[in-house]
Amino acid sequence: MATDIIIAIASKIGECLVKPIGTEFGYLINYHSNLESLKGEIKKLFDKKDGVQGLVDAAKRNREIIKPDVQSWLKNVNDDMVKKVLQFEDEINKKRRCVYRWSLSRRAYKIKQEVLQLQNEGAFENVAHPAPPPEIWSTFKKGFKDFKSRMAYMNEVIEGLKRERVRMIGICGMGGVGKTTMVKEIIERLAKLDLFDKIVMATVSQSPSIRMIQSEIADKIGLKFKEESEPGRALKLRGELMEIKRILIVLDDVWTEPDFEAIGLPCGDAHKGCKVLLTSRDSDVCNMMGSQQIIAVPILTTEESQELFREMVGESFDEPDLRSIAKEVVHECGGLPIAIVTVGKALEKKNKREWDDALNQLRNSTPVNIPGVNDKVYSSIKWSYDRLESDEARLCLLLCCLFPEDYDIPIEYLVRYGWVRGYFSNSFTLEDARNRVHSLVGQLKRRFLLLDSGKSEATKMHDVVRNVAILIASRDPHGFLIRSDAENKGWPNLATYDHTLQSHSLAIWRFKMV
Repeated sequence: MATDIIIAIASKIGECLVKPIGTEFGYLINYHSNLESLKGEIKKLFDKKDGVQGLVDAAKRNREIIKPDVQSWLKNVNDDMVKKVLQFEDEINKKRRCVYRWSLSRRAYKIKQEVLQLQNEGAFENVAHPAPPPEIWSTFKKGFKDFKSRMAYMNEVIEGLKRERVRMIGICGMGGVGKTTMVKEIIERLAKLDLFDKIVMATVSQSPSIRMIQSEIADKIGLKFKEESEPGRALKLRGELMEIKRILIVLDDVWTEPDFEAIGLPCGDAHKGCKVLLTSRDSDVCNMMGSQQIIAVPILTTEESQELFREMVGESFDEPDLRSIAKEVVHECGGLPIAIVTVGKALEKKNKREWDDALNQLRNSTPVNIPGVNDKVYSSIKWSYDRLESDEARLCLLLCCLFPEDYDIPIEYLVRYGWVRGYFSNSFTLEDARNRVHSLVGQLKRRFLLLDSGKSEATKMHDVVRNVAILIASRDPHGFLIRSDAENKGWPNLATYDHTLQSHSLAIWRFKMV
């Protein structure tokens, strides 16, 4: 019995001694195969790293957020493993004698295990997640001037939004008085007060599209619709908005009461943390929608008008022979920022005769009846249009009328349409026309006749400028017809229009066949 126990113990001891010896001896025997195996696995790892890096680069171009574990893995491969491999290669080159083969083979085996582990860890299902939508105020360009009169109204709005009982505030005023600019400044200031968890903004416009309003709000909260129908989208949007405890919904340029239920806005008792701030040219609309507080934005004071105009024209305003004319030009702009800005930029660096001519044209421009457009605004914008350097610039501006109100106008559309129509001189190729249109759009932006768009390769047109430009286009010899009402029932009777009609826009995406 004792002998059996001794034999069993000896056998176990033998196993414990033989196995490690065999393993260590194997390092020496498998020297070349271990090095080759390591080399192959390193290549696989670096191939995988290149693939992951490609996915990361693509995600960054889409402004997605790279996952922390992916970043950590890439760092381990790019820094730690590369350093370890380079050091090992250096050792191999320095220690070529047989006496070193055991230690080198052993290191190769252990490094390979680390490489295999990194390969397994690098099997990512995805490398990034969508970035949260940018806060709305981060997309605004600075355009607000803190006039004393405007500050008082802004503070009144902000104080109103702080009151629990106030659910809706309306800001009203004539077109071009600066309602949208003021609202954007209010939004930026609210961001610093922690009154709301989220602020979203959508443009309603004269011919509202429920689908476009839904999309604009959804973009602000990072919502992607899978639903195709408007009711389905409304249900999804309402559910997402209900999850936000404190939310401010800003509706800009409201002409008639929008259908909150059809859009998917959960206001009133359905969501007591939801408040609405709206802008309109009509105070009756604000009343009809149930605004507890209505702020009427007046025109600028004489002093404020002159200050803004001086900012546009620069030092010319204070030149002795221009100062009196400048004050009269400002008077003709009627205290409306959009008129002051467009005229001011057109007069920048002009001589006295051009200033005299501007004043005469502004005084004698024929008043017109455009809904929501003050006669002074029409005169100012028409004068700025007439003073554009070329017919190309004027035609480029009129082309923008073919798009709906508040639309992000793709510059490429202007390029292709204008090129086909032969509007751009010395543009013999499409690329020539593309360069020309980009230059023209830049000119029009500097004159404040076009605006920056939130989308790349696009521009926008202020609704007041568009209204004036539509009237100009209707009288233009090129013959533009613009209709973008939401309830087009059929093709217009073109016989009722002038025979020179060449271009028309019917807001096809809303056109209803009968």
